[in-house]
Amino acid sequence: MTYINSSSSSDEEENDQIVIKIVMLGQCGTGKTSIVIRFVKDEFIENTKTTVGANFFLRSMNFDEKTFCVRLWDTSGQERFDSLTPLYYRNANIAILVYDVKNITSLEKVKYWVKEIKNNVKVMPLLVIVGNKMDEYNEELDYDTLEKAKLISKKIGATVAQTSAKTGEGINQLFEDITKKLILERSSQFFNSIELNNYTNSSSQQPDLDTKVKLEEDEEERGLCCW
Repeated sequence: MTYINSSSSSDEEENDQIVIKIVMLGQCGTGKTSIVIRFVKDEFIENTKTTVGANFFLRSMNFDEKTFCVRLWDTSGQERFDSLTPLYYRNANIAILVYDVKNITSLEKVKYWVKEIKNNVKVMPLLVIVGNKMDEYNEELDYDTLEKAKLISKKIGATVAQTSAKTGEGINQLFEDITKKLILERSSQFFNSIELNNYTNSSSQQPDLDTKVKLEEDEEERGLCCW
């Protein structure tokens, strides 16, 4: 499944786009696909089909007067596809590790993928642990799950976030924050090596900390070339 904003573009426009690769990881049923669909299309599908292998999505973002093409790989949470998943997280700039706030055991899969990534990549992507389904969160029943996620994130140096794909809570903020973090903290490491090689890491081009990542709302009209 691929969402593309424009069917045609000029070479000049395409060269102006900087690619960010994001991979979604987590146990089956945690809402990875729903998070991506909410981000890409601002829609929620009550009963999404189980991901087989991986799905590919696209979305463009603006930051510091530059256009970024976000390539999202939504991987299957089924164990029978685990052996294929390294194909998708290698060379990823960001790994979003999703768990269900109502299911504390889904955090075990988060720890599993952190270990797998460390064993299979040369350069660690930025890690984000995301608790999804916050619309169903009950503080009395689910508090321990959030606290355990915070402990795991602190141990591995990951960012932590909470979202609800159903209501849209925290979705745009998640992608805004992690993209900004990548640009501000890893521009020299990532932008000059993997896919983000068009970004110059100079003080004059360093985004202001107060700059907000702007999600493009009129992508089709603007003719963006996010391939």
